[in-house]
Amino acid sequence: MDINSLNKRFEIWKHILFINIGASAVLLAIRVLDAPNFPKMDFPGWYGVWFVVQMASLLPGFVLLWGKHWMQIPLPERLNTIFGYFVVAWITLSPFGLTIGPDFPGLFNSLFLGCAVAIAVGYWRLRRKSFGTQNEMFP
Repeated sequence: MDINSLNKRFEIWKHILFINIGASAVLLAIRVLDAPNFPKMDFPGWYGVWFVVQMASLLPGFVLLWGKHWMQIPLPERLNTIFGYFVVAWITLSPFGLTIGPDFPGLFNSLFLGCAVAIAVGYWRLRRKSFGTQNEMFP
């Protein structure tokens, strides 16, 4: 696959990221606005919608990071979009946490904090790796 068509497809993935941001914000708004009515207002299809939005936010990040074709685009150009998907997936965890939070508060808080730390450390390491050694005079 040539680099021009790959860059065009990458621009499409950037636009899909905005769709995922909107879907995640809607799920979070539904949970926050219906917070007093959780036991009464929980409809069964919500978990399916949440799962689809979660996978649509998480899987593209991994595909853009480790995908064979995407390796042709330099990592510094892909990095912000990749971690944009990971942050949206992290935000999408919060409506689920509001749902199961009263039952398992410690477990979910540990998972939520662990994911945030993993995203931050991963971004820092990949950013350092991709920009760190390119400007050395004597490699």
